[in-house]
Amino acid sequence: MTRHPVTVAFVVMIVSAAALTGSLWGADASSWGAGPLATFAAGRWWTVVSALVIPDSPTDTVISVVLAMTVLAYAERLLGSRRVALLLAAVGIAGLMTGIGLHALAWTVTDLRPVVAAEVPVLDPTTAIAGVVMAASAYASTLWRRRMRLVGFAALGLFALYAGDADSWYRVSAAVIGLAVGERLARGRERRTWHRSSTRETRTLLALLVAVVGSGPLVALISGGGRGPLSLVVDAYTQYDDELIERCNRVSAAVCDEQLALLMTRGLGPALLAVTPLILMLVAAWGLRLGRRAALILAVLTLVASAVIPLLSLVDGRLRITPWVDGSGAEYVLWAVATVAIPVTLAMVLFVARGRFPVRATRRAAATVTGVVGVAFLTCASTFFAIEALGRRSFDRDPSVLDLVLLTLRRFLPPSYTNPVGAATFPHHGPALFAYQWVGVVFWAVVIAALLWLFRRVQRPDAGDGRLYRELLERGSDTLGFLGTWAGNRHWYSDDRACAVAYRLVGDVALAIADPLAPKDRRGETLRSFSDFCVEHGWIPAFYSVHDDTVADLSALGWRHIPVGVETVMDLPGLTFAGKAWQKVRQPLVRAEREGYTAVWTHWHELTVTQASQVVAIDEEWVADRALPEMGFTLGSLAELNDRDVRLLLAVGPDGRIEAVTSWMPSWTAGSLTGWTLDFMRRRSDGPNGMMEFLIAKAALQLQDEGAAVLSLSGAPLAEAPDTPADEDPAPLRALLRWLADVLEPAYGFASLFRFKGKFRPRYRGLSLAYRDPLHLPAIGAAVGRAYLPDASRREIVALARTAWEGRR
Repeated sequence: MTRHPVTVAFVVMIVSAAALTGSLWGADASSWGAGPLATFAAGRWWTVVSALVIPDSPTDTVISVVLAMTVLAYAERLLGSRRVALLLAAVGIAGLMTGIGLHALAWTVTDLRPVVAAEVPVLDPTTAIAGVVMAASAYASTLWRRRMRLVGFAALGLFALYAGDADSWYRVSAAVIGLAVGERLARGRERRTWHRSSTRETRTLLALLVAVVGSGPLVALISGGGRGPLSLVVDAYTQYDDELIERCNRVSAAVCDEQLALLMTRGLGPALLAVTPLILMLVAAWGLRLGRRAALILAVLTLVASAVIPLLSLVDGRLRITPWVDGSGAEYVLWAVATVAIPVTLAMVLFVARGRFPVRATRRAAATVTGVVGVAFLTCASTFFAIEALGRRSFDRDPSVLDLVLLTLRRFLPPSYTNPVGAATFPHHGPALFAYQWVGVVFWAVVIAALLWLFRRVQRPDAGDGRLYRELLERGSDTLGFLGTWAGNRHWYSDDRACAVAYRLVGDVALAIADPLAPKDRRGETLRSFSDFCVEHGWIPAFYSVHDDTVADLSALGWRHIPVGVETVMDLPGLTFAGKAWQKVRQPLVRAEREGYTAVWTHWHELTVTQASQVVAIDEEWVADRALPEMGFTLGSLAELNDRDVRLLLAVGPDGRIEAVTSWMPSWTAGSLTGWTLDFMRRRSDGPNGMMEFLIAKAALQLQDEGAAVLSLSGAPLAEAPDTPADEDPAPLRALLRWLADVLEPAYGFASLFRFKGKFRPRYRGLSLAYRDPLHLPAIGAAVGRAYLPDASRREIVALARTAWEGRR
């Protein structure tokens, strides 16, 4: 309460106002509402205030209180209590006045009566909340600013465009004003206007768009058909008997009989069948969030079908749009946008972004689902046909075999898409009517259940393959050997399964990662055999981030090499942070401990839901603040934390908030755990300084006590050790790598990170790229770039060049 006084006070006002006016108990409080007639015509100007604190129903009261206690409380934390109190009044009133003015203008000037709600006084505290939250978004972190705005305007636009009631449009007005006010208040703050999304975040945002498109017609249906500009799409999901009496008076008796039959066959079953495309899109949205390729296919097919089928139904007369009174034909334009343009555009976006959804189902699971769906269709269709054939007496006329076949096929699609024009035969009672109403629902229920099952049956690397590599790791590995366990890598084994090489296949280049897992006396043999294996398959072999011992063995085989980075290593025996040389490490460590920060060792699977969500938020903020894509290959991301052998070290504040996260990969010598390698490093942008020094120092001291001998701070890509002599005439590839380091530095800060690690007085171990033929260097260089930036587009390559240019100015 002390941290969010304005939020608490606003909640008290909402509940008190609802109780005093009776709306909390369901009484009519519309006399307190605002609108063109109530506020302008009747002169009740005070309604622009009362409408912002009085909800119009018990449901509205609950929704307003929940939103206030969640999003408004978060906005108060960002903006401060004084600003929130001021903006609740100022932005709320400004948004309400603007919405009322536009409402009156649209009604009196443009005569858009089909898409403008009639005068219904508005009572809605969420109008002010929407404005304040959008204003507060300007003060949020990069990640949450994007989420607040995208999710907020998606939800507001959903109700405005599909439901179309005045409340929805007033909220949009307040949100737009709040957004402008927030940008004005936050001017001068260093904020990136455009930012990169991680693959995970991109999936979430695309899934959200699919869910919005799928939910829009449902919103219109729930709101009574909807009055928004895009609510005409509802015509494609409802049976067309709303004007039954009018049509019966002016068209043939056959059409009238058809409409009466449609009325008789309505019910819960046909209603569920009508919204099946929308439910499929929601299912697809869930799968898209998980990166499933099957969900991508489902979403694209459903979106295209939801656009094409109603268009065909409109052309052949099975679907009808009632013209507006002005006869302008604008209703057809809006219908086309809502029903055709939006889903087709979204389908195209998903197709372009298909690389973000690489998680495929296993072939066995795909075959199983195909078989289940096929059997379900044949079973439902044959059962329906048999019931209808046996129940011919329940029809108004004797159907032919062709009639029953067509009727059977139509029962698997939404009714308004497929019902024929003119006289048709329908069952009127008995089992035939029941089957008519439910057979399609049963089939699609089986399909949805099968799809949800399919989303969980994904292709995984060979389990035995991965286990063997880990077994060899534990026999003996260097500090970077654990990189070979990451997703996307393959494994080559010697004939006796005692030696292994982890590699990543990029095009025709096999990039071996780190040193091979092999006894010292068999390392040369292992390198030669792996090279022969690659040549046999038509691949170009290359060894990336290998240490000097491996380079020496490759040089003996006639290979060449070039430095590509430096690993920083701390030797733990006898390590203390005493003396002036350790002052830059010791001071953050002492300060953090004095201020109550603790270093907590854990694993990903041991995190609570709250802790995991904090780690994800820290990572997403870091990714969003990069101007370029998140790098991979030898640089771990959030996905690599979910490994039971990987330990996490968290910096936790006295209030329980996680301020920084590090992950540590194990390494073994002769079967004993002797070292740990730093991989994942993230901290909050608004957190205290020195958290990384604190965590690394605590890790060194704790692991030293556990008996570890080596603490690797991992490799720094494209870095050079401080004592590396400058080449007067460097090799072309090395010159290119140096240039690339300069290009990437403004975006990724590799050099600054390398200098940071220098605080820990490490010893430096060179990392090299080994290659057999200089003619292969262009292909190898391209493969390394694609391995690090697999999702980079042409636009991002241009951004990369621009970043390099700006960094050199």
